[in-house]
Amino acid sequence: MFWPIETPGIGGGAKTQRASQVAAPESQRIRELAAYWESKRAGRFAPRRADIDPAEIRAHMPTLMMVDVLPDGDYRYRLMGTELAEGRGRTATGQRVTELMADRPSALRQLKERFDSVVAARAPVYSRGEVYWETSADDMRMFECGYFPLSDDGETVNIILAELIIFWPGHEEAAG
Repeated sequence: MFWPIETPGIGGGAKTQRASQVAAPESQRIRELAAYWESKRAGRFAPRRADIDPAEIRAHMPTLMMVDVLPDGDYRYRLMGTELAEGRGRTATGQRVTELMADRPSALRQLKERFDSVVAARAPVYSRGEVYWETSADDMRMFECGYFPLSDDGETVNIILAELIIFWPGHEEAAG
């Protein structure tokens, strides 16, 4: 998993990187997921969770997350793809974002702001920037992420479907 703002550096101190919201994705994979999400909307602001069929997006599964929007303003990872779990060294499935990132307040704040913006906008949000893998604090990578709202009641966002693409050195398109 990545830390969007700060991560402890080897030998102490914090490393800072950039991550910001962008208007549209550059990654072909995220554009594909956006088109899939759009096809499932059926005239609504967002599809329901039941409209998302993992078999139809099998190639995206290793880099997907599903995040529950909790009534108390927190978020809980419902699903974390295998590539993301490997990048963290373990899965975050079932964990609240505030618990998972309690020791990284800047990263927690930025991630919650991104999730909050999806809930408030009731529309996809995209971000891009530089991050570190948790398992290698000195290994900075470029990333792109697409966040897509899901709504089971047709009124409120209750799940965020997200795809995180990490761009590995020497590859034009993201790994995965």
